[in-house]
Amino acid sequence: FWLSLLNAGDPIADYVLTHRIAAAIAGAVLLVLIGLATGMVRTLLREFGFRLDRTEVGVRRRRGLLTRTDVTLPTRRAQAAIVGTGPLRDSLGWRDLKLQSLASDEGGAGDHVLAPLATDEEVGTILDALGWRPLSGSTDWKRVSSVYIWTLAIGLSPLLLLAALATLQAPNFVIGIAVIAGLLVVRWRGWRRTLYALDDDRLLVRTGWWRRRTVILPLKRIQSIDLFESFVSRWFGISGLAFGVAGGRGYSAHVIPALPRETARALRHRLLVLEP
Repeated sequence: FWLSLLNAGDPIADYVLTHRIAAAIAGAVLLVLIGLATGMVRTLLREFGFRLDRTEVGVRRRRGLLTRTDVTLPTRRAQAAIVGTGPLRDSLGWRDLKLQSLASDEGGAGDHVLAPLATDEEVGTILDALGWRPLSGSTDWKRVSSVYIWTLAIGLSPLLLLAALATLQAPNFVIGIAVIAGLLVVRWRGWRRTLYALDDDRLLVRTGWWRRRTVILPLKRIQSIDLFESFVSRWFGISGLAFGVAGGRGYSAHVIPALPRETARALRHRLLVLEP
């Protein structure tokens, strides 16, 4: 469509046709830069003047530049705590802390930001003030099955076959291989950071490489535990567990994605019979 808008003899058209890969990379980089700039502006407007205070019933949060909000969140309504970060923020030692709650935020969601940019020490201080144990460096984390990677590889294999059959042009095929390889590398990085641990009266779940999250689930707050299997994971004897918790965005479940089937069933049984 875009090439049809350009004159065939136009230097810009000739350049695009000659440097398709370079133009695609430049366009992707530009989109990333625009996304980063937009995110920083949005964060500045939303978190400007951020202040968090301890109250008798919970915490009081004030923030906002254009729209000023003042929210009081009762601690007893908190269902789970989520500590998030990313590659860039992690390199700077920054975290964000959210409480998943039955109470709705100003945007209609139940994920309340208690600390948009905080250090590990500050996150621990806030959790301790709310009566939640801070995360410990001695936690016995367990990694999920490596089948988590192979399920994606098998799922992408039909796309690679279609790309090979649809075109005989070597450059397009190489690009397809590079894209699939990139997705597998991202999944591999994510698998290395997908961990879980049973820590006395709570379950801890870590997921993600780009969007890194550590979820703290008190056992008494877990409403349901669903065991699920995909068409591919069933071949490998792998199951996932989804933990339903009230509140949050769309009442979404927290997931341990890939465990041996017997391990998943044993963990589900243990959590259902364990006294919180």
